[in-house]
This record gives sequence, structure tokens and C-alpha cells, in this order.
Amino acid sequence: MTEQPPPDGPPPPQSAGADFAVRPMPAPPPVHAGWAVTALLFFWPLSFSAFTHAFNVYPLWASGDVAAAQYASDRVRRLGQLSLWLAGGLLLLLGIVYAIFVIVLISQGEFHHHRFEHGYSGEYRS
Repeated sequence: MTEQPPPDGPPPPQSAGADFAVRPMPAPPPVHAGWAVTALLFFWPLSFSAFTHAFNVYPLWASGDVAAAQYASDRVRRLGQLSLWLAGGLLLLLGIVYAIFVIVLISQGEFHHHRFEHGYSGEYRS
């Protein structure tokens, strides 16, 4: 029979391997490199920060700072999405400005062909 420690005594010592088995390290968060590339393609000023955070995800996770690694991963995704929204907004703004420009040209009569008004019909005369 094994001896039991008294109930008010210290708990039995546990080995370090048993403690590690109880609390396994969570999987590393995704790097979201695709979102960093999206930031590069659609709004490149944000790509510097996106790639910096993407390159920091694994080193932070490997050093045991899981919360900072998750923050860096989430930040890369947010920067990539923000670059898409900014590019879409700028493209929409460009389309609106272009439409206004064409409407102003048409309403002012500057969009017509001038070659017929000056007697030029496009035919070759010898």
C-alpha cells in the first residue's frame, strides 16, 4: 500500500513534462499573407505595415506571446480589407469625376466633331 499525504499537507510534486501535457501550446494564428499581397496590389502604402505584421506573426507565436501573434494576424487581415475598400472607393470617385467631366463636355457642345463644321469631309481632293 502507498502512503497518502495528510490532507492538510503540501500537494505531491508534479514533473515538468506532466505540466506541459496539461497546457499544450495553441496552434499559430494564420499569417494572412494573401491579405498582405492584396494590400500591395490595391493600395500599396498599407502593404508596408501589412507585411511587417505578417512577418511578425510566427516569431511572436514562437516566443510564447500568443495574444500579440493573434493581434498581428488580425491586423494583416484588416489592412488587406482596408486596402480593398480604399481602392474601390477611389475607383468609384474616379468614375464619378469622369462622368461629370463627360456630362459637362456634352452640355457645353465641346464633344462634337469639328471636322464637319469647317468644311472637311474626310475625302481626298486633288
